[in-house]
Amino acid sequence: MTKPASEERALIGAPNWLAWLLIVTGALGLLGSFQLAAEGFEVLKNPDHELACDISPFLTCSTTMNAWQGEVFGFPNSLIGLMGFVAPIAVGVSLLAGAKFARWFWAAFTVGVIGALGFVLWLAWNSIFFLGVVCPWCFLVWVVVYTMVFPLLTHSVAEGAIPLGSRVSAFAKKNRALSWLLSLALLIAVVLTVAVRLPNLIRLMFI
Repeated sequence: MTKPASEERALIGAPNWLAWLLIVTGALGLLGSFQLAAEGFEVLKNPDHELACDISPFLTCSTTMNAWQGEVFGFPNSLIGLMGFVAPIAVGVSLLAGAKFARWFWAAFTVGVIGALGFVLWLAWNSIFFLGVVCPWCFLVWVVVYTMVFPLLTHSVAEGAIPLGSRVSAFAKKNRALSWLLSLALLIAVVLTVAVRLPNLIRLMFI
């Protein structure tokens, strides 16, 4: 049985807390990306430029920026952030202004953020296990994406934008306020991975 056309075209809003979450995380992600891009441009102008985020041999930006993982698509990853993090800010501001979006928009936006999660997890894996360092501004971007993805995904599932069945939708609607716990769990998992894989980094942070 198909849904009525009016239901298919129904527009979906979002609570103010989700709008603010998108704005704040988008702004922080934009900040991290801008700092990385600015440091990259300084290095282009002056190869001897010392990056402010090169805090220690284990807490450094230059190692990741100089590795091939720092330019996965042939240009600095920071440029992806400069373009991509504008979207959640724009969506969040629109939601605060009372905007509502079609289901397909929420689905596409959520899939895009999930794609960003996959990308930053891949970057984190390479940084921790292959490069053996953590870039401070990169870490900020990782945390931003972790924080954003699960509340957004839960909202989209709860509102039926991502159809996973009525039971899953009802569960998501009932527990959407707790979705941040999934973000926290992922952050803790990454931090523990860093602690196990790079104990010297953790030791230096507390000296």
